[in-house]
Amino acid sequence: RVFITDDEKELLPPYLRFVRGIIDSEDLPLNVSREILQQNRILTAIKTASVKKLLSEFKKLAENAKKEAPSDGKAAADKKAEAGKDDKKAAAKTASDIWNTFVSQYNRPLKEGLYSDFANRDELCEIIRFKSTAPEGTGDNKWTSFADYVQRMKSGQKSIYYITGTDENNLRSSPLLEAYTKKGFEVLIIASDIADIVIPALGKYKDFELKSVNRAGSDDELGVDKAEAEKKEKEFKPIVEKIKEALGDKVKEVKLSKRLSDSPSCIVVDENDPSFQMERMMKAMGQTGVDVKPILEVNGDHPIVQKLKDTDDKERIADISFVLLDQALLVGGEELKDPADFVKRMNNLLSK
Repeated sequence: RVFITDDEKELLPPYLRFVRGIIDSEDLPLNVSREILQQNRILTAIKTASVKKLLSEFKKLAENAKKEAPSDGKAAADKKAEAGKDDKKAAAKTASDIWNTFVSQYNRPLKEGLYSDFANRDELCEIIRFKSTAPEGTGDNKWTSFADYVQRMKSGQKSIYYITGTDENNLRSSPLLEAYTKKGFEVLIIASDIADIVIPALGKYKDFELKSVNRAGSDDELGVDKAEAEKKEKEFKPIVEKIKEALGDKVKEVKLSKRLSDSPSCIVVDENDPSFQMERMMKAMGQTGVDVKPILEVNGDHPIVQKLKDTDDKERIADISFVLLDQALLVGGEELKDPADFVKRMNNLLSK
């Protein structure tokens, strides 16, 4: 046996950088330079076969864990009781643990493959897991897949919905989820620093479009009556114009929201703009001139917004408008550029 290289970039793609092993081949030429080796067709074939084999093994881990998942609490108790008596069942019990450990450690790098490995994208879609608003994706060691999501979809649902950010708890309490939850739509929770790169690059899972609830235009399936919505927009147009005038260039647009039921406001970004997370990444890489302006959506039924209906007090309108924007930014996980101004305006409103 002759050692040739330990450069994993020649043998596996970067998203499989966590894999360790030895590839033994009798077909590689030994008396060649490194440059020629890089262009060797046999090495390319080895790389292709290795990736497919690894993804196949990862998929088996998921399938084994799914087979062993108890259907209810009683089945779980029975399995635990029998584990000590039956070595096979004891071994079977560990399959879920192995899979959960695998997902918690390697889910993130595997997501990179959705962006970089087009040839194996379909296989990766079946392996990668997500948190979700459904019980199946909520809690420790509970994950769901695209395939599981599709099985639970409402009849006639055309899209897979997801929300991105950096903190799972913040995302779960986001006002953006209110209408989707009430209408029975499941939303994937993707708390990852690369989500805004890899998921839009994927675009679709099978025949289902992937739609971010963080973006404008993702509320088409919420079942809002078009005539009623137009009537309401006309009714609240003066309020929307007051808020837009007060906020000026702080926002790209102010809209009456179709997705809010309890919260007074939320922020989304235009479908053609980078997300706030992407903006931070671009600035960290030294790119200048990146300034994403949010779209502020307001809930016309909320008492705070209703207060703007019968007032022409410019200062009061400005205070309410900026508080609506700043609290939406805070709930969305963004930092305020001027926290002192937010506190001042909040105090003004509380004192009146």
